[in-house]
Amino acid sequence: METLTANAAEKVKSYLDAEVEIAAGQTVVKKSREMKIFREQQCFTCIIEHDISFEKVNADGTALNRAEIFLLPEEYPSFLFAWNDFHISLPTDYRQWQQVNPHIVSVCMESVEAPEDFAARLAAAFSALET
Repeated sequence: METLTANAAEKVKSYLDAEVEIAAGQTVVKKSREMKIFREQQCFTCIIEHDISFEKVNADGTALNRAEIFLLPEEYPSFLFAWNDFHISLPTDYRQWQQVNPHIVSVCMESVEAPEDFAARLAAAFSALET
């Protein structure tokens, strides 16, 4: 098993507009975003680092893709709709779960598919948050 090809890594970097680091058979994407969390009458601004990685690249170009994305509760529906409505269908080897607290939702996703497809779907879901 190998790491992402240079071409695949460039596409992932371009789709997610983020830094990509390749080391020890794993490709890690460094993507962060600013979030404003409102609690009672206070507003907390923080920078959230998302956990996105690609590993166990197969000869056919598929890989184990993982992401843990942090969202505000009100962002979750539009993010999930864009994720599921992407023009490339989710692969059959896909898992998703979430952890919810009153102020933040952690969405975890795993799939075996081309990393470029996973990254493009994730970019579309992030774009839904900007509208």
